[in-house]
Amino acid sequence: MRDFYKAPQFTQYSRILFGDERIHENILVNEPITGPPCGTVTTMWENLKRTTAIHPDADFLGEIGNDGRYHFKTYKEVMEIAETIGSAVYNLGIQTGTRVGLAGIHSVNYEEAMWGLISQGIALVPLYHNSKDDAICEIVASCQLELIFCDTPERIVDFIQKRKEGLIESVKILVLLNGNLSEISTVEDLKILVFADFLKLGEENRVKPNPPKADDVYIICHTSGTTGRPKGVQLTHKNLLAAMSGLYMQWCHPPHDFKFGTNDTYFSFLSLAHIYEHLMQSFIIYTGGRVGVYSGDLKKLILDIQNLKPTMISLVPRILNKLYDQQLHRGINNPNTIWDKLVFEKIRLVIGGRVRYLTTGGAPVTPAVHDFTRIAFGCPLFEGYGQTECGAAGTLNLPGDLTGGTHVGAPAPWAQIKLVDVPELGYLSANDKGEVCFRGAAVMKGYFGDEELSKKTVDEQGWLHTGDIGEWLPDGRLKIIDRKNALFKLAQGDFVSAEAIESILGLSPLVNQIFVTGLSTRSFLVGIVVVEVETLKKEIEKNGDSETKACLSADGEEFLCKEPIKRFMTQYLSGFGKSKGLQTIETLRRVYLTFEELTAESGLLTPTLKIRRQPCREKFMAEIDAMYDEETEL
Repeated sequence: MRDFYKAPQFTQYSRILFGDERIHENILVNEPITGPPCGTVTTMWENLKRTTAIHPDADFLGEIGNDGRYHFKTYKEVMEIAETIGSAVYNLGIQTGTRVGLAGIHSVNYEEAMWGLISQGIALVPLYHNSKDDAICEIVASCQLELIFCDTPERIVDFIQKRKEGLIESVKILVLLNGNLSEISTVEDLKILVFADFLKLGEENRVKPNPPKADDVYIICHTSGTTGRPKGVQLTHKNLLAAMSGLYMQWCHPPHDFKFGTNDTYFSFLSLAHIYEHLMQSFIIYTGGRVGVYSGDLKKLILDIQNLKPTMISLVPRILNKLYDQQLHRGINNPNTIWDKLVFEKIRLVIGGRVRYLTTGGAPVTPAVHDFTRIAFGCPLFEGYGQTECGAAGTLNLPGDLTGGTHVGAPAPWAQIKLVDVPELGYLSANDKGEVCFRGAAVMKGYFGDEELSKKTVDEQGWLHTGDIGEWLPDGRLKIIDRKNALFKLAQGDFVSAEAIESILGLSPLVNQIFVTGLSTRSFLVGIVVVEVETLKKEIEKNGDSETKACLSADGEEFLCKEPIKRFMTQYLSGFGKSKGLQTIETLRRVYLTFEELTAESGLLTPTLKIRRQPCREKFMAEIDAMYDEETEL
């Protein structure tokens, strides 16, 4: 097997500082780090300049051409194009220290535009291609974006319409990164340029770069919460480089010595609207590797990987889960037979045959998926945990730790971590349980335009309060066991608020009480519903099909356990929820129906009759597991 099996083993994965707070730190460094070990890189622009000076002719950015093959530009070429783009931006009147939007699926042109903005000290504001229109408009308005780069003509048209409607009045310039403007009408006071003309403007009006400083904002990433207004997380150049340096120190410094360089190829398909992708690309740049950007078509994802033959891929848990499920459906579950070893070799060829490292984050993976991935692909699976607010990687597993899926590793080299009491949920730091808090160089500057929320999230001592409930394992690794405010992340990375969903579905006359829950390893929600039985029966008589109506003769638990009844209730709640504004991801895929009320006396409600989430999960764990076993991923 590969060299990661030879990585050193540890009996203790973090050290505990003296004091009542029981602060944990990384065991591989003497004190938390603040930046790259070279000492010369303090901004992302310096990161690119350093590697360009060392490897000017090495491949950097590439994508698939018309011939179906990947074509790359060198570090030197990208640097020159970035300075051209920076010159064009300057000549359009966009000032250093302002913000510019990048909308849509990323490409080489998108990334070149990004580097051009960085060359002039301008903060990036990525606009996720799948975000709702109202969320996009709110971000554009709050950030006062004058210039937006767009991936397609269709997105240009959409922004033009929003401008006409008065929803994004700040926008003065739109630049089309890919395609042409032949069918796009002009709009008064709105300049629209294709990328070639934009580059020509820069070439004819060259200016020197005006690069950022370490504490300048690199990016404003807007979190994907499903309720409330988007939160703009401001991360400085120092923040991101500290998080990146954590990866480097964890993997490439003694006692570990993983080698990364110009022979490494990173497959980029995660959105640059998420900090995770920026984190990984900054690491690849620092180590001199190249980045192959996917075609933008998820249906061609595997074909893109096979064409690129990458050595490193970052995958979200949902994709790992799907790969695992596909193999189980083919009957592959025993890695010890000669037949399965042959099959695993074929699996490795599916992802190009050269992959040496896989990374995952954003949601936990199960132990079974973790072990399968590591064995099937024959390479280490590096797993991390964190938030956008701390550069995505606050904890990391050590290369020699093969027990993934049961914890999220130990503090990253930049981080201090402590647990804070949450007495209302019964979690006490003295018992090694509490809210996870991070402190260190990767913690955000604050939320853009929201000082009150910034102070609430990052306290006066610099501790970022995550809202996640963690537990220290005896060996110093961290396990995430709950959420403080019932806002949790599903496998595809979306946040949902169980309490908000419960408040809406609880308005239904068919519902007495409801407990909504989910697993971070699955992509949908389930619910425990205390039913108003007589009202339910009347609704079935009115709107049920013949199969459901045939169940009305049953009584008690027998009635509620019948599959047609559960299916009817699920469909009813889905329709009811959507009529009240719930998104599809906030609807329930399966329900368990019961007469038994949740009470304070049974320990399932607080004295003020709020649901106690952990006790409810424990009481109904068998039913929750059964619902997930019954339902497959879409």
